[in-house]
Amino acid sequence: MSIKSQSSKHFLLWCSPGFGVVDIWLPVVKELKTKKGITIDFVFPEPSTLGLEEKNSGLFNLSEKFSDNVIYRGYSGRWFIVPTLIEARTGIKFSSFDEKIANFSVRLLRGRASKYCALKIVGKVISIISRRFIFLKENLGGQPLYETKLFNFADGVLCDITKESKHVNQELTKNLKDTFKFSMLHGLGPNWVERRLRCLNKVSQRDNIIVYPMSSLENKGYQKCFGILPKNIVNAGIPRHDKDWIEFVYRQSSFVENPVFDSFVFIIGRPASPYNTIERKKRMLKDIYDIVCNKFKLKLVVKLHPKEPLYGIDVEIYKSELGEENYGINWIFSDSHIFKLGKQSFFCISFFSGVIMDMLALNKPTIECLDLDGLDAYDNNNSLRDKFGIPVFQYRYTGLVLGASNRLEIEKHVSSILSQYEETLLPLRLKYDKYFESFKKSSEIISNDIIRRVNV
Repeated sequence: MSIKSQSSKHFLLWCSPGFGVVDIWLPVVKELKTKKGITIDFVFPEPSTLGLEEKNSGLFNLSEKFSDNVIYRGYSGRWFIVPTLIEARTGIKFSSFDEKIANFSVRLLRGRASKYCALKIVGKVISIISRRFIFLKENLGGQPLYETKLFNFADGVLCDITKESKHVNQELTKNLKDTFKFSMLHGLGPNWVERRLRCLNKVSQRDNIIVYPMSSLENKGYQKCFGILPKNIVNAGIPRHDKDWIEFVYRQSSFVENPVFDSFVFIIGRPASPYNTIERKKRMLKDIYDIVCNKFKLKLVVKLHPKEPLYGIDVEIYKSELGEENYGINWIFSDSHIFKLGKQSFFCISFFSGVIMDMLALNKPTIECLDLDGLDAYDNNNSLRDKFGIPVFQYRYTGLVLGASNRLEIEKHVSSILSQYEETLLPLRLKYDKYFESFKKSSEIISNDIIRRVNV
């Protein structure tokens, strides 16, 4: 197996926390690849993230088009390099049994049991033995090893700098300490109201990091929290919202493998969580189905979140509350790209997601179905609140979504969208335009800036 050849300018796409970073950077990657002599290797420090995006999904297929090589860390801790994402996925030798053993050893080493010295020793032994078995399994795969010292030869790194401090990134952070980094946040939204850009203490300045905020409102946070110099902050808009990129994604024939209804309401998936408990998610889905399908006679298409595995509890929640007997009649799952689903939909429903930003770029309103009332971790003195005093997250707080905490509010918003579409969309779109600057070709601006800086 031959690895694709290196070129005069070699970049790494640091895929942490996973395909979310890939999704943000792909428009710029595409633009960079139009320039002569550019190679871009995708680097996955967390092996689990390679399996979170379905291999038939629109995003996975797009990513495969633009990666020159894929460098990934196996569960043994060793690094491998292969020409394609699909080969990287198959190279991950980690079964569900391996996962159970690993989780058990972690509980013994770091959980409540760790206070007992004997159990902690047992956990350490189990960890060593399981890693050895994984080591042997990876050897059977026959994939070429990658020497980490080669990271140092990259001309630049495309990344989300806010994830640099993650434990899993320590090795890469060390190896790439002196390498030029170019950063965009992997999640779209009003990030200036989030904690990651509202730190309390100043940090030392770093001259080798360039950031491309989605909004100028993020600039101060970058300076204060990450030591980014003002000259290294380039406001260029949101590359993935370039009209030519959206059209490019929509035109890709590989995204039609999943048949969808001609028109539908698009549900943006999100796993059950402490802020969206199983019980509350079930209640919301039951209400959504009754309102959208029974009352208004519309269809539903669900795009699962990467952390909603096809055989996990969340999929069972969809099946139980939307009705497994109704699958293919009133609702379906789809792996198509969100731009394709968004364009074909009447409107969208989310539980909490940055995808609502993409929908606004398509002039599609989103109803955020989320009830934080009474949840101590999210309903307290520090909570963001709407004009009625209801605890909310940042999208609802800044007026970028239609907020719904109960059935009555869901029904009101659905009715409003269907009867007064433009009037309902307008306030959301005005907020989008207020917070996020519009540039004609953000991808081109950023790619040109990257090339200019690495050539200096």
